[in-house]
Amino acid sequence: MIKFLHGSWAILVLLMFVLTLINYLSAYYKNRIFDINRDFRLASFTLITFVIQALLGLLTWFTSSYFQGIQRGHMGAYMKNAHDRLLVVEHPTMMLIALVLAFYGFNRMKKAEHSKKKYMAIIIFYGLSFLLILGRIPWKTWL
Repeated sequence: MIKFLHGSWAILVLLMFVLTLINYLSAYYKNRIFDINRDFRLASFTLITFVIQALLGLLTWFTSSYFQGIQRGHMGAYMKNAHDRLLVVEHPTMMLIALVLAFYGFNRMKKAEHSKKKYMAIIIFYGLSFLLILGRIPWKTWL
């Protein structure tokens, strides 16, 4: 159930990132003034959905057979298999890095004084986070 929820919620996370990046790129190039009700909330909701996804992912990872295999000493076998290595090491690590980048961008956006700097902080760091997410989604397993 948790694994299904983690996979399904990922669609919402990806859509939120796309929506946020399009909105912020549009606002940046149109020189729009930063709006707390629209822009700040959109970045907040995107970050919240990503945090929920990360929590679901950690719960999935710790309850998986892979985690039990690591406890039994099968890490070497997982590292030799590309698909297992992706699920056990690469995916969780990159998603946590992406989460840190998203938090950093959100905090830079909050601290910036000018609208353009606020927009650019989200565009850069949410964009990097989004690229890391796309690069390490286990597409064969997910689709």
